[in-house]
Amino acid sequence: MALGFKKPIEPDDERLQGHETTYQASRGGHFPTRKPAPGWNQDEYTVELTRED
Repeated sequence: MALGFKKPIEPDDERLQGHETTYQASRGGHFPTRKPAPGWNQDEYTVELTRED
């Protein structure tokens, strides 16, 4: 089997961590999964306030 694995690979195998990909047909194949940037799902009027005493 490819990559030297002796039996079928489980999806949660620790050796696969950091190698996740997502299929994107518009780009023509598999590409690394992107993590959303902080605050990407907030609308433009949402403001996060912090208080420093």
